[in-house]
Amino acid sequence: MKENNLLCPKCRSQLVPNKKIVLLAKPPEGPSGLLLLSPILGEYSATTHSAFKLNDGDKVDIFCPVCHAPLGDYMDHKNLARVIMVDDNGEEYDIVFSEIIGQHSTYKIQGDDVESFGEDADIYTNFWGETPKY
Repeated sequence: MKENNLLCPKCRSQLVPNKKIVLLAKPPEGPSGLLLLSPILGEYSATTHSAFKLNDGDKVDIFCPVCHAPLGDYMDHKNLARVIMVDDNGEEYDIVFSEIIGQHSTYKIQGDDVESFGEDADIYTNFWGETPKY
């Protein structure tokens, strides 16, 4: 089984060139930097350059590192960003995740089906009008 592809919703560039999702992050203060995330849904490891500091609770703005399109403000929600996942069967899903550092909430969405991941997923439960599925 091959790995899922994660794409920018604007330019459809690949966001996982090797083993991590590569995103451009802009914290509330200071310069932007690259943010490397695990492509495994529900796994919240993150890597940045040692000079690029992100603090728990900070809201960062997430951008595509290729076209620089903003990935945040999913359906006008200011704390959620979105990328597209294409599985090995060619099925597409929206992958929506929190832009709040340390907030572990991710959602895999296709049509009316929402699958939730992370201990903080219930924060946005009412956004989709259903309880999280674990």
